[in-house]
This record gives sequence, C-alpha cells and structure tokens, in this order.
Amino acid sequence: MMDYSLYYRNKTDLNGDWPTWDLFISAYNLSDRVSAVFNKADANNKYWLIYPEYKFDEDELPTNATKITAVEGNEAQQLASIIDGIKLYDYVDKRICIDSTGFMRPQLLFIMLLLQKKSFKHVDIIYSEPDRYINKENTTFSNGAIYETRTIIGFDGTKKIDNDRALLIIAAGYDTKLISKIAQYNENTDIIHLIGFPSLRADMFQENIIKAISSADSSTENVLAKPIFSPAADPFETARDIENYISINGCIEKYGHIYLCPLSTKAQTIGMGLAYLNTYSQSNVSIIYPFTDSYSKGTSVGISNLWIYTLEF
Repeated sequence: MMDYSLYYRNKTDLNGDWPTWDLFISAYNLSDRVSAVFNKADANNKYWLIYPEYKFDEDELPTNATKITAVEGNEAQQLASIIDGIKLYDYVDKRICIDSTGFMRPQLLFIMLLLQKKSFKHVDIIYSEPDRYINKENTTFSNGAIYETRTIIGFDGTKKIDNDRALLIIAAGYDTKLISKIAQYNENTDIIHLIGFPSLRADMFQENIIKAISSADSSTENVLAKPIFSPAADPFETARDIENYISINGCIEKYGHIYLCPLSTKAQTIGMGLAYLNTYSQSNVSIIYPFTDSYSKGTSVGISNLWIYTLEF
C-alpha cells in the first residue's frame, strides 16, 4: 500500500502565503468560498470552468477571468472540451493548481485520472472548508432526477473474482437522496459508510450522522453496523483508511467486487480517487456514482479553513 504520510498538505487561510502557479483552474459556483479562493490565487494563467449542471443564467457568470464552458455530456466529453481552451498539456512539467471546491465529484476524479496518465509533475489541489452550509443538514446539493448510476469513466477496475457478493463503501455526506439511491445499486451487497470524523466543524459531525441514518430504508438492511471514520478534510488519511479497511478485512478475496462511492467532502473524494489510482486500478474495485440533472449553484457561507494538497502520481 502507498505510504500516504509522505504526501504534503498545508493548512492555510486567505491571508497566508500561497505558491505561485503556472495554471490555476476552478469550477465556478455561487459559494463565496469559491470566488474568494480564485481572487486570492496567484497564477500566470487563471480560468473559470463553467459546468452546464449548474444551469447558470448569463448574468450570474463571472467577469474577472477567462471562462471555459464545458459541453453537455459525460465527464470525459466535458474535459475534452476544456483541454484545448486552457492548453492543459502545455503544463505537464509546470506547476498547476485545481480548486476542487466547486467541482462535481465525477469531473474532479476524471481530471485526477488524466493528470496521472499524462504524468503531470506538480499538482496542487485546494479544498476550502465552509463556515457553514446554508441550511445546515437540510442543505440541498443535487437537484432533479437521478438519471443514471454507473462507474465513473476510467475507474472500473479490471480484475474479476467469481463471487456474487459485493461490498459498497459509501463516503456519506448530507445528500440522502444520493446515498439512498446508491445503496440500491446491487442488492447482494454489504454496505459500509465512511463518515467524516473529525468533521469540518463540530456541529457537522452530528448533522452528518443524522443524514446518514435518515437515508437508511428497507433497501439498506445490509448496512454494516460499524462505519469507517476518517478525517473529512484529509484526502491522504481517507485513502489510507479505505486501504486499511479493505486489507485488514480481506475484502479483495472475500468479495466478487468492491464499489467505492464518494458522496461526502471533496477532500474525501480526492482520497477515494487516490486509493483507486494508487492501489486498486488493476483489481476488483471500481468507483460508482448516481448522476443527477443539476446541482445547487451555492450551498455554503464563508470559509473556515483552507487546505492545499500536493499530489504525487
């Protein structure tokens, strides 16, 4: 397994000393923590990525930097429409930074996959913790119908084991609709929740537990009693905790397939992606996601902490 203690993470704030990057990209939304980080970042080239899932009106779009609009389509098609606009491959040996905060999770994971495959050398990812969510545990993150539940492109694993029983590890956040939907993905499945603890803020742990419990119904009777606890703001600890659980419990051999599903913080999404890319891409493990029509344009108020994670592929 990867030694994630070697990965670098820096806790900072808007008044801290940040690196200067050659390229900085951020997925735009209306949360003030997204715009504050973009304004602070010092980079030779800065781009806003506009994703159609947010369904912005023209007068809601930013005017302080170049905007690149992704096409309608899956995560691979969207990134393909962005690459030329930002000349991404010109930065393989340069220092780039991605603010993960406004990204949808499948798009964020697919960018990580591409950066690994193209051997990018210097990749920082920012995650800003909210001071609070707009409606606390009742904040709406995804809107509209769930039109598809599938493997995120490039995260389907390869090795198959002759066993019908599966394991589903859900990084469970506040979105009970998505948690309930993913729990129905395969009825012959043991389900375990990965809960953010320590949480981003003290009250958020209680809110998270409330939402995870409220998502349980008759379709989730196979939820294992003891969840995995992992820090909500540390992708490297999340990756380690997932790998430790799978290893200690012999899950690779025990189950025909292991599904990972990121429905919590972007930091834990990054951690789930790292575990797959570093350890499980040639095994019976995949990352799945319930896709919805649209996402809320802004879900949080303020910034409590800022993290810069340095990835090594």
